[in-house]
Amino acid sequence: MPKILTVPWRVGCLGAALLATALGCGGSREGPAVTPADSAGILVTAPDGSYELLVPARWAGVYRIDSLSTQEQGTARPGALNLVYLPADSSIRPQTLVVVAVYDSATWSAVRAEAGPPPGDSVAARAGRVYVVGLPQSNPFPPGSKDAVRFDSLELRPAEVATLVRVH
Repeated sequence: MPKILTVPWRVGCLGAALLATALGCGGSREGPAVTPADSAGILVTAPDGSYELLVPARWAGVYRIDSLSTQEQGTARPGALNLVYLPADSSIRPQTLVVVAVYDSATWSAVRAEAGPPPGDSVAARAGRVYVVGLPQSNPFPPGSKDAVRFDSLELRPAEVATLVRVH
């Protein structure tokens, strides 16, 4: 059985408006557990243990897990995970690769009924909860830059999105 590592929970700002406009920083300091999986990826367990993420192996060393502030997570349940790319240029703020949030079913239905685009797409549902994945709408880096090329290489493929969330 692989050893489970606890990753320090870093509090950060959401770089792109995936769930809401970034209005501040905050969140829990309780962290998810990270387990080396295999060549397919890295297994990250949500702080509440209700689901796991299979993070692509190619992300190793270039991402971290941040929390969302209460305003950023909106009506999602506490514990949303924001996986951010760490730019080679350390003067640039980390940028979101994917946000995973969990909603109560009724809340998700209400969010979907609101005007404007939803904060993501539902990828799983179980026991009255809906698991939602939010992806960046575009590459935030200047075209052709080292970080733009790297960010594009980290984009989740459709098959990866489909298998990203593993609900318990």
